[in-house]
Amino acid sequence: MNIIIKKIKILVFTIAFTTCNYFYAQTNQTETKLDALFQNALQSKTFNGNVLVAKKGKILYEKAFGQADASNTIPLNTKYRFHIGSIAKEFNAVGIMMLKEQGKLKLDDPISKFLPELPSWGNKIKIIHLLQYTSGLPQIKWNEVNQDSDNMAFLQKTSSLEFEPGTQYDYNNNNVFLQRRIIEKITNMSFNSFVIQKILKPIGIKNAVVDPDDKEPLFAKSFNKEGKPDILKYNISGWTALNLKDFYKWSEAINSFKIINQQSTQELFEPFSKDNQTGLGGGTIENGKVIKHIHDGAAFNYQALLISKLDLTIILMTNNKQNNLEEISNSTETILNK
Repeated sequence: MNIIIKKIKILVFTIAFTTCNYFYAQTNQTETKLDALFQNALQSKTFNGNVLVAKKGKILYEKAFGQADASNTIPLNTKYRFHIGSIAKEFNAVGIMMLKEQGKLKLDDPISKFLPELPSWGNKIKIIHLLQYTSGLPQIKWNEVNQDSDNMAFLQKTSSLEFEPGTQYDYNNNNVFLQRRIIEKITNMSFNSFVIQKILKPIGIKNAVVDPDDKEPLFAKSFNKEGKPDILKYNISGWTALNLKDFYKWSEAINSFKIINQQSTQELFEPFSKDNQTGLGGGTIENGKVIKHIHDGAAFNYQALLISKLDLTIILMTNNKQNNLEEISNSTETILNK
């Protein structure tokens, strides 16, 4: 009997050892292929940035490729923070839903309830219109606006809307601007402090920075195809920069309803009409699970892409925009699926 038990133990150990070796070989092979993909992209000057791949909640691949700025003397590492463009609008959208869950606002509230200093059209625009980009607000005059007060002054002088709120879609940063001002009015905090203290720190994100300047350490500086550095300027405030791990924590917090509940997340995924952007970019919830959350963003020569599916997350961030992150993500997914 003891001999049989011993043989069974040996057999189980052999199977386990063989299985571990197989999965290790597969992981090693995947890493080698991903290395080749990104090294080729770096050499061909089609990708300079950081990448993270996670599967089933485990980070499989996290690496940096290229330079931290235009000087070509400082190599990137995975601790560098990048601007993520429009993906940073998720923080004001989530902030609005947090306040809704706390009973401090309703999505059907007119924005004049919180911003009475705006013209009479503030009575027509509801908070849901800001979230779905259907407010009818005019576009920000980027050549004239240098700070938040400039933009608020411009809105206060705006006599009429571009269209009746709730009737058309127009992807417009004034919707984002007013979401941030509403959060400030309700919380009596600056939006930047609210993001750090009330959204990010509670979910373990410690390295994020809002509106960083050129002197910020471990902050990638963007540059164009000719190697010319961008001049960093914030016409309106509230732009969060993240590193890879913190970006992944954010994605996982959205997927697990850690910050806002399932209903609020669903509301942020609902577009005005098909293929329109929402507060979270785009996504789908089925059977109580986020099965897809996709968002891309760009600012200056920064560009970022989040692809989150049921068992797979791909995060790409670059400080040398080439408008090809979707193609790189597709190539990454092809390697993972082989």
